[in-house]
Amino acid sequence: GSLSFPLFCQLLIASPSASSCVCRLLAMKVLKDIEGVEDQLVYEIMYFSPIEVGDERYINQLYFQTDIYSRTWPQTMVDRMNAQLEQLKHCELGILSFDDNFKRKHREAVLFHCKMALAYLDSRQARIAMKLCEVVLPATRSSEPRIQTDPEADFDFLRVVSLSVMACAARRVKFYQKAVDALAEAKTICLSGGEQTRAHPLMTSLTLLNLSAVLGDIDHDEHGLRWGLEALAMMYNLFSTMELDKTVQAYYFVLACHNAALLNVKLGRWADAAELVDEGIEFTKVLEEAHCHDDGLRRKLIAIGAQAKQVPEGFLVEAVNAANGWGEERGVWNLSFWDFSIGEIREEIRVLEQTMTLKQIIIEHADDDRRYAPETEDWELNRFIMAVVQCQSLELITISGIDFDPRKVWRRIKKRGFLETSWYASALNFANILEDARKPEVGQYQQLLKNLNHFSKKLVITLVILGNETGGVDLSENGINLTSVSAIVNTLRFPERPERTLHVKEVVLRGNDLDLSSAKELARTWDPIPGTPWPVEDLLLGDDDDFAGHEDQLAMRKDNSPGVTSLDVSHNQKIGDQGFEALVNGVSKFSKFRILKADSIGLTPAGCLQMEALAMTRLFCLCLSNNAILSEGTQAVCKAMVRCHRLKTLQLDNCGIDLAGATALSELVRGHMSLQEISLAHNKLRDQGTIAFCTGASDSPCLQSVNLCYNEIFSDTAAEAVGDMMRNCETLVELILSGNHLHATAPPQIGSAIEHSHILTMQLEDMGFTADSIDDFLDHGAAETQDLQVMVLNNNPVGDEGLTIIAECLSIGLTDLSISNCSLTHESQATLLNLVSLSPNLRSLDLSNNHLGPTGCSDMVDWMTQNDKESFSLRTLELSGCALGDDGFLQLVPVLGSLNYLGLRNNGITSGGLTEVMAASQMVKLQTLDLEGNDIGEPGVHALTERFQQEHKRSLWNPKQLTSMIDVVILKNNKIIPSLAASTEAFLKIHNPLMTVVW
Repeated sequence: GSLSFPLFCQLLIASPSASSCVCRLLAMKVLKDIEGVEDQLVYEIMYFSPIEVGDERYINQLYFQTDIYSRTWPQTMVDRMNAQLEQLKHCELGILSFDDNFKRKHREAVLFHCKMALAYLDSRQARIAMKLCEVVLPATRSSEPRIQTDPEADFDFLRVVSLSVMACAARRVKFYQKAVDALAEAKTICLSGGEQTRAHPLMTSLTLLNLSAVLGDIDHDEHGLRWGLEALAMMYNLFSTMELDKTVQAYYFVLACHNAALLNVKLGRWADAAELVDEGIEFTKVLEEAHCHDDGLRRKLIAIGAQAKQVPEGFLVEAVNAANGWGEERGVWNLSFWDFSIGEIREEIRVLEQTMTLKQIIIEHADDDRRYAPETEDWELNRFIMAVVQCQSLELITISGIDFDPRKVWRRIKKRGFLETSWYASALNFANILEDARKPEVGQYQQLLKNLNHFSKKLVITLVILGNETGGVDLSENGINLTSVSAIVNTLRFPERPERTLHVKEVVLRGNDLDLSSAKELARTWDPIPGTPWPVEDLLLGDDDDFAGHEDQLAMRKDNSPGVTSLDVSHNQKIGDQGFEALVNGVSKFSKFRILKADSIGLTPAGCLQMEALAMTRLFCLCLSNNAILSEGTQAVCKAMVRCHRLKTLQLDNCGIDLAGATALSELVRGHMSLQEISLAHNKLRDQGTIAFCTGASDSPCLQSVNLCYNEIFSDTAAEAVGDMMRNCETLVELILSGNHLHATAPPQIGSAIEHSHILTMQLEDMGFTADSIDDFLDHGAAETQDLQVMVLNNNPVGDEGLTIIAECLSIGLTDLSISNCSLTHESQATLLNLVSLSPNLRSLDLSNNHLGPTGCSDMVDWMTQNDKESFSLRTLELSGCALGDDGFLQLVPVLGSLNYLGLRNNGITSGGLTEVMAASQMVKLQTLDLEGNDIGEPGVHALTERFQQEHKRSLWNPKQLTSMIDVVILKNNKIIPSLAASTEAFLKIHNPLMTVVW
C-alpha cells in the first residue's frame, strides 16, 4: 500500500514475465505490443483505443488493482486533480503565469487522470471510472479564450479524451444517453474546424466509431450507421498516407467493419452487411499472419455474416476456413452436412472464386426434400458448378462417392489403393497418366448416376454439362426422370460457360425413365434464347459447301455456339406419341438440329403425323426403330422426310412395315437427293414389299447402304429385284440381306449381280446357304469381282467345300471375311492357306465357332511364317471356339509378332499351353490377346507376368531394342481367383505398367 507508482512501474517493467502475460491478462482488446511510436500524439490516441502500445497501460491497470486502489475511490488522486484545477483558475485570474511549464504540467496531470480512469475501466470498475472523468472534465475547458485556444495546452484533445473515456464507462454501466451526450460533444469538437479539423484524423475517426456503436445501442441505427461509415471512410483515407503498423490498421478496420455490418443487419440491409463482413474477415488475415489475437472479432463477424447471408453460423465458419486454408482439414471442404440453401450456394461460390488453397470438395447428400423452386435452385447450382470448374486450386470434387477432376470431368478417377499411397506412388503415377488419357468424342456417364438421389444426380448432371470438353454427354441408363431433365434443360440453357469448355452438342438419354412430362420439359432446350445466333430463318444457309461468299457466316457456324444438335431418347417407352410430338416441335425451333434417335419410345402411327416440322431443321439422321408405326406411320414419315433436304440416314427397323409402307419408301428413295442409308430390318416387306422398295431404290441418285435383313424374302422375283437394284444404283456400296432364306433358285439372281455392281460390303448371315447354294449364289465361279471388300457369311453351313468356292471367287479384293459357325473343319487348312496368300488386302478373318482343331490353321501359319510381315495384310484373326487346345495355341506362336488382335476364347487352353507359349523365343507383338473362357490358372498367369516383366526390364535398359509386348490381355472366366487377380494387378502396376489385364 505504501509502494509509490513510479517505483511500482520500475519493478513491473523489470519483471521477466510482465510482457509475456499482457495479451493474456488484459480485459480490453489487445492487438500487438508496439514499441517506439515516434509521434507522441498518435501514441496517446492509440493509448485510449483498443490497442496496446508498449507496457504503460498494462502497468497502470495492475497498479490500480492493488489493495490500496482496488474498488476504492482514489481520493488522493482526486485531490491532486482538484488542486490542479484550482491552479488553472488562478491562471485564468492572472495570479499564476500560464507559461510552458504550467502547460506541460497541466496536460500531464489531465492525461494521467484519464489513464487512471481507463485503468479502473479495464479493471471492470466502470462507475468509479465514470466519476473520475466527471472530476477531470472541468480541467479540459477554460473560460479564457487565450487559454482555451492555446495549441500547446491542447484543451480540445484533452476534452475529447476525457469525454471518450467517460462515454466508454457510461456505456459499460448502460448509461447510454450519458455516453451519447459525451460522444456528441466530442464529435462536435473534432469536426468544428471544417476541412482544417481541430483534432487529429485518427482521433476523429475513433470518436465517430464510438458514437456509431453507442447510437446502435439505443437503436438509432440509421444515424449510427452514418457515423460508422464516415469513420470507416476516414480510416481508408488516413491510412493511405499515414505510416502506421499494418496490424494496427487492420485491427481498426476490423472494428469499423464489425460495427457497420452489425448496424446494417439491424436495418435489414443484408447485401451491405455481407460485404462489410467479408471485408472485415479479409483484414483479420493480417492479424493471423502476424500471430496477433483478434479478441474474437473474426468469430463475431462470422456471426453477423451468417445473419446477413442467411446461412448457419457453423457453415460460414467452414466457408471462411475453406477460403483461407484454415481449420483442421486444410484444403478439404465437406459440404455433406449442409442443405445447399440458396444462401449457402452463394457463399460456396464466393469461396471458390477467392480461394487459393482449397483442393477437394466432398458432397454426400441424402436430402431430396428441396425447399426452393427448381428453376431458382438450378440457376444457383449452375453458378456453383461454374465456380467449381473455374477454381484454379480445386483438384477433386466428390459427389456421392464419385470422384471428378473439375478440369477433366469426362475422366473416371479410380480410388487410390495401398500402393498409390506408399513409396511406389511414383511408378504408379505413370500408369495413371496413361489410363483414360485420351478424350472421348462423347463423355461416357452410362449408369454412373443410377443409384444417386435426385439432388446428387442434378449436381453431377450440371458438372458434366458445364465442365464438358467433348462433343456431348451420354447419360444412358441412369434412371433420369422429370426432375433430372429439368436440371439438364436449365444447365444446357445456362448463358455462361467456362472459357476452356465446350457447349454440349449431343445428348444421349437412352434407357432412362422419360415420360410425356419429361419429353415436354426436354423440348424446352430448343426454345429461342435472346441474343443467340442462328435463328430459324437461317435455314436457307446449308452446310459448309453452301457457304460460298458467306465466309463470315461459316466462321460463326463453326464457333462454340450453344445449341444441342443431336438427341437420343431411345428405349424410353413412356414417351409415347404426345411426348415425341413435343420433342419434334421443340427441335424444330433450332434450325441447326441434325440427329434425332427415338428407337423404342412407344410411338404409333398417330405420333408420326406432326413430323413435317422437322423440315425447319438440318436433319441429318432419323432413327425410329422398334416402334409400331406400321405402314401408316411410315407413310407420314416419308411425307415429312421429302422436305428434309439434308437427310442422309433413315432407320426404321422392326416397325411393322409391309407393302404399303414399302411403296412410300420406294418413292422417298427415288426422289431424295441426299438420302444415303436406309435400314428396314425385321419388318414385313416380304416379296412384294421388297420388289416395290427395290424398284424405287434402283433409281436413287445417292443411296449407299440398304438393310433388308429378316424381312421374309423368299422368291426369285424378289431376289431379281434386289439384283436389279445392285446393278442400277451406281452409288450402292453396302447391302444387308441376313436372315432371308431364299428359295433354291433365287440366290443366283443376287450373286450374278455382284460383278456388275459397285457393292463393297455384303452381309449374308443366317440365310441357309450350303456349299451348293453358295456355288449357285456365286454363279458357279462366274461371279468374280475385285470390288467386294467385306463379306459376312456367319451361321451358314457352307462347310469346307463352300469355303473353297468363296476363296476362288472373292479372294482378290476382300479386306474382311467373316465365316463364323459355318461348319468348317481341319480339312480347310489348304483353303485357308490359299485365302490368305491370294488375298493381298485381307486384314481381318473370323473363323470362330468352327471345329478346326489344333491343325486347322497350320498351313496358313507356316506360310505367314515363311513370308515377310509386309507381304500380307492379315492383322486380325478370330479363332474363338475352334477347339484349338494347347497344341493349337502353340502352333500360332510364329504369327504372334505379325497380328494386332488374336481371339482365342473358349478353346480349352490351359496354364500349360500358356506357359509353353510364353517360354517360346519368338517375338510377340499384339495389341489384344483374348483368352476368355479357357482353363488358365495361377501357373499360366505367373508365366505371362514373368515373360513380360523381363521384356519390360530390357526395354528400360535399351529403349531401341525390339521387345515383346501385349497391350491388353483378356482373362475373364478362367480359373483365376479374385485374390490372384488383385495381386497380379498390383505386380503389373509396378513391373509392367504398360500392360492391361482384363480379369
